[in-house]
Amino acid sequence: MHRSIYYTGQLSFVAGTMLCATPALAETEFVTDLSIGAGASTNPYLEDGPVESTISGSISVAPQLTVTESTTTFILRGFARIEEYERDFRTNSNFGVTGSVDHGLSERTQLRGRLGYSGSIVGVNDAFFNPPDVINDNFLPTVADDIALNGLNRRRHSFQTGIGVSHSLSELDSFNADLGATAIRFANSAAQNEFNAFNQNIGYSRVLSDRTSIGASVGFSQVNYLGQRIGDSSIITPSVNVSYQISRDFNITASAGVSFARSKNIVGTTKSSDLAASFNLCRSNENNNLCIGASRQTLPTSFDGVRSQTSFNIGYRQQLNRDDSISLNGSYSRSSNSILGVSDDLDYIRSSVTFDHKFRERFTGFVSVGYSDSYQDGINRKANTQVSVGIRLRFGNNR
Repeated sequence: MHRSIYYTGQLSFVAGTMLCATPALAETEFVTDLSIGAGASTNPYLEDGPVESTISGSISVAPQLTVTESTTTFILRGFARIEEYERDFRTNSNFGVTGSVDHGLSERTQLRGRLGYSGSIVGVNDAFFNPPDVINDNFLPTVADDIALNGLNRRRHSFQTGIGVSHSLSELDSFNADLGATAIRFANSAAQNEFNAFNQNIGYSRVLSDRTSIGASVGFSQVNYLGQRIGDSSIITPSVNVSYQISRDFNITASAGVSFARSKNIVGTTKSSDLAASFNLCRSNENNNLCIGASRQTLPTSFDGVRSQTSFNIGYRQQLNRDDSISLNGSYSRSSNSILGVSDDLDYIRSSVTFDHKFRERFTGFVSVGYSDSYQDGINRKANTQVSVGIRLRFGNNR
């Protein structure tokens, strides 16, 4: 545990130094998205048992600062949302911030650093039903949805940091290495396990043609649960990767491998292996965007240790005309194969449809309809159907 905390502190120091090393003379852009809305929900926190429907009002703000120079890009993003309900539900607040810097050390070598924090109640779908959610950075280590915590109304604090380097060995070959750390904490941890996780990944890729590239990577994770040894795990994941450009605006990326996990239990150690895979099919052009994805990972959770997380998702956006657009999103998640074997499998589904109308260049109205539900043996949980209507304003300038 002490070693994991030491690595987390060292990574935070290095990433923080990189984030502060922004150029003095550079182009600066600052924009802020402000959203105000009202809505109705049948079960906003996905609580167990009978729950009465409620109406609500919300406000969210998402500022972003971008500083660019010839070889360096610095981005600082934030997000805050507050929603008040008519009935006796706790106030829902969701907030976070990320900072990133990408620096070209040479024509062949790029450095990157990330810092991130987010705090939210697990199981609430603000960002899914009311985009945009700017706290999204695929470079940082993956944090599990932890859908087993749905309905418990627990606020989770996630602290993350990461550094990485990419180097082109030749015109066809490249190498990358990343280090990352995650710390999960709860405002009330009586029923949840807090943990620190340290991640590292090394990868190699080669371009086979104008459209195809292949590669291989090895990832290692060390998970330390606070105040206990049960659940402490090490995970090694070798995998192969492929990317194929179908057309100018259509591409596929996929990976396949195996996760080997070793976890401590009450009497000793449990060993397991599981599929590790991902698939993404994306098409993007001026009028519409479509992405279909699937993944399976072995990840630490705050309920019953390391578990397999399987997910399928789809996102589609269509520009109907100059001022109108429609977006559709859907996802399915499954938490299973608990190494400690205490809890049952859990399924989680959610979907949304959002219509946007641009009144002016920086003034947009929206209507959103969403649905979410989770399924587990022995739990009687009412699904959440949610309707939202509101406006978004953008403020900012470029210099």
